[in-house]
Amino acid sequence: MKKLLTLLVPCAVFVAAIVWWKRDDPGRPVAPPSSVEVADAASSRLASLQATPQAQAHRERQRFETDAKDFFAHSASLRAVERSERADALTRQIDKYEAAGGLSAGEAVLLRTALVKATVDDPAQQAAEVAAIADRYRAHADARMAAFTAQQRNDPRFQAYKAREAQVVSEVMATTSIPAGLTRDQYLRQRLQQERERAYAP
Repeated sequence: MKKLLTLLVPCAVFVAAIVWWKRDDPGRPVAPPSSVEVADAASSRLASLQATPQAQAHRERQRFETDAKDFFAHSASLRAVERSERADALTRQIDKYEAAGGLSAGEAVLLRTALVKATVDDPAQQAAEVAAIADRYRAHADARMAAFTAQQRNDPRFQAYKAREAQVVSEVMATTSIPAGLTRDQYLRQRLQQERERAYAP
């Protein structure tokens, strides 16, 4: 018996080693993941995506748009205090998105004007506040245009383009040979675009 055990123990160790090696053998067939494992992986991936700053910002923007639509749809039925509080909250959101570039000036004007009409009952006061909004944005637009004009005036590339612009206009107006299929205006726009690209080429 002892001799038999002496023979069997090495055999058992050998068989166990074979089984272990087969388990880790990269060439052996691998069972496909179960539907539960696939669902868990997809859920984990979705949770990771939803936790990103971009996803959070997207959800916040959706809440803002939903809140705005709901407010404008039901403002007339709200109590004065609640209507004022919700309008103030929307105004802060408009300020935030406009400052971050998430709302254009035109979109912001429309929203601010709608808020005035939803919260101010007196027609004369409504008109005054809407006019004040329009004046403020017009002043901002004028200031931005003035700053842009000053920047262009000091830009040698812009000056080079403007010098060529007058020459190109004269050439196109005087030419009798317009490329087939183009009107004179289309040809002029094409030539001016080429000059702009040439002036601003890196």
